[in-house]
Amino acid sequence: MTLSEVADRLILSGSVEGNVFPKEERDVLFPLTIKPEAQDITVHGSIYARAIDIEPGNVLVHGPIASRGDVLVHQNAGRFQAMGGITTLSGLVIGQKNKSANQLVHNCNECRGLIKGDIVSNQSIVLNNCVVFGSIKAVNCTITNSIILGTVHCEDHLTIQMSSLGGYVSREVNFEGVNMLFNALGESRNRPNFLPYEDLDGSIITASLHLYSAVRGTCGMRMTTDLGEQHPLSTLYPDVDWINVHAQTNEATEQDPVYADTWVLSLGGRIADYSKLSDATNILSELLRIGFEFNHYSPEVKRQQLDKIRPQLTEGERAILDSVCI
Repeated sequence: MTLSEVADRLILSGSVEGNVFPKEERDVLFPLTIKPEAQDITVHGSIYARAIDIEPGNVLVHGPIASRGDVLVHQNAGRFQAMGGITTLSGLVIGQKNKSANQLVHNCNECRGLIKGDIVSNQSIVLNNCVVFGSIKAVNCTITNSIILGTVHCEDHLTIQMSSLGGYVSREVNFEGVNMLFNALGESRNRPNFLPYEDLDGSIITASLHLYSAVRGTCGMRMTTDLGEQHPLSTLYPDVDWINVHAQTNEATEQDPVYADTWVLSLGGRIADYSKLSDATNILSELLRIGFEFNHYSPEVKRQQLDKIRPQLTEGERAILDSVCI
């Protein structure tokens, strides 16, 4: 039997054509463990459980994943794919921290987690070696050796380590090591911190932040120290590109406006060819649109859309689009 009950836990050990939902009231209290072991597991529907543990191996879930408790994807063996996003009332942890040297630099498909859709958590999110084709919303978030195509919204603290993301909104934000932004989009209540990153081998990587559209076509979806040094015009400077503005906060109302100092990323003071930056932004937007709409197209339209956009994409962008268009 694919789904079995062992003590106070549900065990999924094989593929399922439909959904994995509690069938009885007491099942709502049981956490779910997914055990790929020697075989790949595919869930063609959605998953809901009190808590979810995903052990090493290949797991593909086509529908949304929802949990009242923690979602934990163990270790860095195999590939976990969530093609409908993840929502949890607790925390989410995917993978473990590994050496940063070449993770997702040359091959975006060599990731521990691929999430198509948004990730929403009422607590903290920790991502290692992941590609997220969507946005993230959480209280706290730590992203390491990962690629986030959307925006990361954190109520409290955001830490970006050796990763790339579309943009960020957070009370506090730390950039550790070499990172990259796909869009010039960033806002935090406090001034961003730029800190060195200590890799697992003990090496120290100096902090720098780069704009993807300034180096698109000459590097992958993740920046490295060597490439950053070769393309100094892509560098974003803390003392130049972030400005302090007195902005209206989310708590404001028409009758009672509330203002606070906010640090905003702005390229308005730069002298540059903005058409190049705009073209890169438009292509990334089109990539996201096709990826999210893909399952709603007819077979003929699917082929037409891919044939139209693929020549405009870099190798890394094509790899990500091919991964989510299944």
